[in-house]
Amino acid sequence: MKTILHLCADIGSDSYPYQIDPDYEVIKIGKDIGVENYHPDRPIHGVIANPVCTEFSTASGFHKENNPNLSMLEHCQRIVREANPEWWVIENPFNGTMKYFLGEPDYSYEPWHFGSPWTKRTALWGKFNVPKQQYFKWYQVTRNKDLYVRPGRPKASLAFLHKSAIHNIPEFKPFITAVDSDNAFRSLCSQGFARAFKDANE
Repeated sequence: MKTILHLCADIGSDSYPYQIDPDYEVIKIGKDIGVENYHPDRPIHGVIANPVCTEFSTASGFHKENNPNLSMLEHCQRIVREANPEWWVIENPFNGTMKYFLGEPDYSYEPWHFGSPWTKRTALWGKFNVPKQQYFKWYQVTRNKDLYVRPGRPKASLAFLHKSAIHNIPEFKPFITAVDSDNAFRSLCSQGFARAFKDANE
């Protein structure tokens, strides 16, 4: 059995395809444990890290701070070094400021590239196999007519949806009881992407 570490994971949507595969054990390190307190104690096959998005959001004014709090990111990097996994990935919004600290991302995607009918451009840094993109044109993607689309925009954006929209998104059904805020809802990973990532990083 292969062990996957999911860091900063209170919901665990990014690692869900691994969680439901009996060939994998997923260890989720969330706020109850804290990445600052964790040290790998067994062989680790892969690491997924989701440092809290608000720490790296331009909307929050983080980019204007003289002394930003990088501790969560630094502990994720430390754990990757200690685990020395076959593959690892750090995820954050593409338009955030993480690139100021990690450089340009190694890969970025939109959820609709993998069949989830909304936008949320996401950046990835790390050592991993790039998943195979499934859709290249928006018209190829099956729409979800229950999702709000802002006037003048062709696509729904996860950033502008209320947490109640989770009930209109079948792929998010496993996470309904864990989502308690708009931020938690908007942090959910496209399951189309999550499955494609697992297929490329077994």
